[in-house]
Amino acid sequence: MPQILAPASTATLEAVKKRFKNWRNSRKHRGRIPDELWEAAAGLSEQYSVHCISRSLRLNHSALKDRIAARNINESKKNSTCFLELPPPQSSSVTECFVEMENSHGDKMRMHFAGEVSFNILALGQDFWRR
Repeated sequence: MPQILAPASTATLEAVKKRFKNWRNSRKHRGRIPDELWEAAAGLSEQYSVHCISRSLRLNHSALKDRIAARNINESKKNSTCFLELPPPQSSSVTECFVEMENSHGDKMRMHFAGEVSFNILALGQDFWRR
């Protein structure tokens, strides 16, 4: 019977520990830890230290640390994409502006404006750097 899994962010250390215990008791031979259990363990890193999680769940400290790092990178990539629709220029003047930015993560933003700019370019750039 499939087990209903709580999201990793709402799971407690005791709940995840119980899931690991059930998995260890029900397996017939040595095998890889399922991805759902790794994800649940990595999700605990917001509340507990890597040492505490690895000791409580009897996991390899380095393997858990690598999973948490990979999870954090994936989450930051998911949250880094943003699209902002800008209104068309209102003026008929022929002023042009190119703005290109790249942050330390390699994310790039390029903007080209023709005519009068009716919004705060500085605020747009600051929002890009904060992400």
